[in-house]
Amino acid sequence: MGTEASGGGHFENYAEYAKTLRSWLVAYGIGGPVLFLTNKDAPEKLASSPHLKAIVTLFIAGVALQILLAFINKWAAWHLYKAEVDSAHKGTGVYKIWHWINDQSWIDFVIDLGALVSFSVATWIVLTVLLVG
Repeated sequence: MGTEASGGGHFENYAEYAKTLRSWLVAYGIGGPVLFLTNKDAPEKLASSPHLKAIVTLFIAGVALQILLAFINKWAAWHLYKAEVDSAHKGTGVYKIWHWINDQSWIDFVIDLGALVSFSVATWIVLTVLLVG
């Protein structure tokens, strides 16, 4: 999030890291469970684990958080774009809300951290089930 004005190339750097992190998180949130389930013994051990519901919930939550963040960033960017092509849009309440949201980098941080924690806990539980039994 944040504005691009005179950022000296820092915005492009931020945007690239944001896109890369989101891609990795979504790929892990989808690929992690697939990888665990392609292991010979994993499906049976995980299916019989009392933690299966928590594992699935945590992986889905991590992916859902990343989708939510993409949704938020998409709509914030759209309203900023709309204001560039239609200056009257800058005076609307909806623009002011989305502009404020766009400037809140903590939103990205909290949602990314939530996804990381969700995937980390899910992975820890899976590894505990598979390796410890």
